Amino acid sequence: MYKRQKLSLKERFKIWAERQKLKGVSDNTLYRYKTDYARFLKGHDIENRDIRTIDEEYLELYFNKILEENSVLYQTLKELLGYFRGTFDKSIRDGIIENNPCSKIDYPLLKSKCRQPIIKTAEERTFSQIEKNRLMNSLKEKLKKHPDDVRPYAIELALYTGMRVGELSGLMWEDIDETRQCIIIQHSEKYNALKKTFFVSTPKSGKTRVFPLTAEIAALLKNVREVESKYGYLTEFVFSGPNGRIHKTNISSYMIARTSGDGFTNQKSIHTARRTLNSELIASGAPRAMCCALIGNTELVNETFYTYDVSTKNYKLEMVSKINQRTINNNDNINVEKLSSNQE
Repeated sequence: MYKRQKLSLKERFKIWAERQKLKGVSDNTLYRYKTDYARFLKGHDIENRDIRTIDEEYLELYFNKILEENSVLYQTLKELLGYFRGTFDKSIRDGIIENNPCSKIDYPLLKSKCRQPIIKTAEERTFSQIEKNRLMNSLKEKLKKHPDDVRPYAIELALYTGMRVGELSGLMWEDIDETRQCIIIQHSEKYNALKKTFFVSTPKSGKTRVFPLTAEIAALLKNVREVESKYGYLTEFVFSGPNGRIHKTNISSYMIARTSGDGFTNQKSIHTARRTLNSELIASGAPRAMCCALIGNTELVNETFYTYDVSTKNYKLEMVSKINQRTINNNDNINVEKLSSNQE
């Protein structure tokens, strides 16, 4: 026999979340359950409602109210629906209810009420060559003023390699193989939002990848080691300061700060460098499989989210003009042929 307090949505959600924890979901996922619950469920009538009395009609009223009161992306709504579906499924397994009311929800109707995501242009999601030049100049100026700060080198390495921000922070000196002339990207800094701690694990894909150690990258790393040795910052991690490893949040905010002024289409992120490098490699004729291996994405992800047109306006003008000229010339040839035929 279930006690009354164990029948509310609040208690059933807690039981489902505990089961998710036993299944091995990450602390960050558990933290998201907690924050989403506080945002969308806490304080609402549905929170303390007996789960046996919640049907599809009541759910739709609740979701409509949520969408009226909040600006919600469809992806966020899908996650919230997933929590409900899981909570009801667990209650079915526990013999409390027989059916899952989520199965009868009109998803397309709810989707139409969600906030539309902002679609950024290729210029906003990549660096132009002019923007890269400006960024590099800005980094050089910062190094002159603060020669002990190696964050400019981290940003520069991001431009060279397209590494994720966690991979930059987690990069270790042991990952630099000068003999084989490569960087072994096998570490990445993560943040546990539940425990509020940083830790080093594997890259996002869970796989190790190898990136060529070019002359430019080798020179950059040499400078980093010399600076850190001079100021006593040298640790097992490539990018370190007076407090040890420089965290990924610090590197991310530094990139944003350096690209917030005039001369940039918008604020740029470390991911902007990833998208730019991938797009430029593809534009230069590099095999797509090679680009995926270097960036660390699947072909589908790389094609969908990391490949952009990075050609300049002048290049587009030149290419289109050539096609236009060819069209005119072909039309002139046809007219000449017609004229010759008539004369015969």
